[in-house]
Amino acid sequence: MSELDKVFAELAQKRARQDDERRERQKIAADFLGEFYEQDIKPSQTLKSRGIEAHFADNKLVLHRPQSGHYEEPLYIIIGEQGEIDIAGRSLGRYQPTEKLAKKRELIGEIITFFDL
Repeated sequence: MSELDKVFAELAQKRARQDDERRERQKIAADFLGEFYEQDIKPSQTLKSRGIEAHFADNKLVLHRPQSGHYEEPLYIIIGEQGEIDIAGRSLGRYQPTEKLAKKRELIGEIITFFDL
């Protein structure tokens, strides 16, 4: 095997490992966001009483007020490529399971601020 082939094989192996790690981070963050939706957003009486609806699909949580029509932008919470949580165009950084409660509270704070609750 030539040295070029060896280096190429090492590089391919490194890229495959990095891709697996990235997908795992993304899955962990997506699982967190899905759980956040099911446990904290979906059953929320505060959001319902203020006319805010939420939908979760494809690693994306969307909150909006249907009665405001096109005048009010929805709030998007998205899982990025590296497992980071993006909300309203800003990154909250990568999700770490050890920071679960802190991340939930940070998201709740962002929702309260966005909708002026």
